Amino acid sequence: MRKFVLSIIGVLMFSATVLAQSSNRVGYKGVAPRRTEFISYSTRVGAEKGDRSAERHYLNLQYKHSGTTTNAEGESVARYEVEIPLVWRDRDIFLHTEGGAAEKRIRINGAEVGECRDNRTPAEFLITKYIKDGTSVIEIISPAECDLRPAEMLGENMLEEQLFIYSQPPIRIHDIILSAHPDPMGRHGELSMDVIVSSSRRSREQISVGYDIYSPEKELKYYDVREHEVGALATDTLHFQTNIYGAMERLWSADSPKLYDVTLYLKRGGIISEYINIKVGFGSTSFANGELLRNGKVVDVRAARYNTSGPAKQTEADLRALKRQKINTIYTDYPQPYWFYDICDRVGLYVVEQANINTDPKGGDRSRKGTLANNPQWLDEFLERVAASYYRARIHPSVVAWSLGGNSGGGYNMYKCYEWLKGVEKERPVVYGEGEWNSDLRLPEAVH
Repeated sequence: MRKFVLSIIGVLMFSATVLAQSSNRVGYKGVAPRRTEFISYSTRVGAEKGDRSAERHYLNLQYKHSGTTTNAEGESVARYEVEIPLVWRDRDIFLHTEGGAAEKRIRINGAEVGECRDNRTPAEFLITKYIKDGTSVIEIISPAECDLRPAEMLGENMLEEQLFIYSQPPIRIHDIILSAHPDPMGRHGELSMDVIVSSSRRSREQISVGYDIYSPEKELKYYDVREHEVGALATDTLHFQTNIYGAMERLWSADSPKLYDVTLYLKRGGIISEYINIKVGFGSTSFANGELLRNGKVVDVRAARYNTSGPAKQTEADLRALKRQKINTIYTDYPQPYWFYDICDRVGLYVVEQANINTDPKGGDRSRKGTLANNPQWLDEFLERVAASYYRARIHPSVVAWSLGGNSGGGYNMYKCYEWLKGVEKERPVVYGEGEWNSDLRLPEAVH
């Protein structure tokens, strides 16, 4: 039965399958809810630099690899032995996995934690209860047989595996949802931000959540702080909204990629316990009459198809070279590493973010179950891939459109994916090559 399931999964695009739901919860056992991707830092300077390797609450597991073996079922078992630092005591600990093998199962100290099968987007596991004092053994188990072979299918390199653990305080910033648009009168920038706070404490506690926002010229433009009582084992949302004067002269676009710095922090017991820094580009993306608009102006799309296959420095060099050739838009074939979008924000390139869906269509067969895209049994798979793409890239100003996938045929699942995206966001257009009602516009072909 396992071989049968794996062979079906192999038809799906060149990475993996996740059981999706039309919310931010994924269907795999043990995987934490989808959220904006970030890690928090213990200092403001660390958050502003964004150097994860220098953060004391971050640990790259690649340096803890103690060997790979094959078990009795023929599965590959990679072992990582790690001793959790004392400064992590009384904190929530997460395991982040991305890239590498297309299908994984996670086991810690002999206990089954969960599984994931999409290596193009991150999966995170809350592993606090599995970690013990002293040395803990984390095992990443890959099946003996898996038909997902992206390098053979499309000539693309596998993404380098990103495997690390990090910790956050027991009362922590769980997620950030923001918009940075012109105000209704078009005079100032309006920053709207929901900060979702989660507590693993068993008692109510008083906290403060605040933020500073600096202009592209590094001038402090606004700050705010709010006290809040968080309930035991609760999740609450704090809403911030303010006008940012001068933002209309500093709108983000590919021609003028001006970014504001927003540093969030959470304070408990009079001490700041975490900082999170995000880059914000003010402006609006919309579509009308079959054209893409940024800040109300039609974008003359000159696109290149690009997928990163090397380190961040090489990717930035490649993207800057494309921009010198008058390219202003990047089409991807699947979700990219988080730093790819940071680069596009900074360099000034529009991105059409494509979900990790590239199935093999049957020549336009629209009968029920004629293609995976028209087979309702695969709806959760398609929804999960679209949701994973959305949560990875949603806060980046460079992302101007959502692509439902590559060549995968049309039908029920693609219609539902379109409806899901329109339910979570109506501003940025949704595009799909089949050109039916579930595509808001048709973008020009890549010129490079």
